[in-house]
Amino acid sequence: KVYVEVILKQDKDGNTRPLHIIWEDGTVFEIERLLYRCRAASLKVGGSGIRYTVQIHGKETYLFEEDGRWFVEAK
Repeated sequence: KVYVEVILKQDKDGNTRPLHIIWEDGTVFEIERLLYRCRAASLKVGGSGIRYTVQIHGKETYLFEEDGRWFVEAK
């Protein structure tokens, strides 16, 4: 589990859309598409919250929001 910074957009209705992930070393990854959003648990690294299925560099990955903090599944 790696906690990351996320740049996001929140609309007037309170809907949140992540736009960029900032990795530990400062690398910025643009989220090309938000594919799906649901409440789920991370089966790989533990934790639960809102799971965003996103597309980065053409590949699907999961981004989790847990109690106001964001993480990705990583070794």
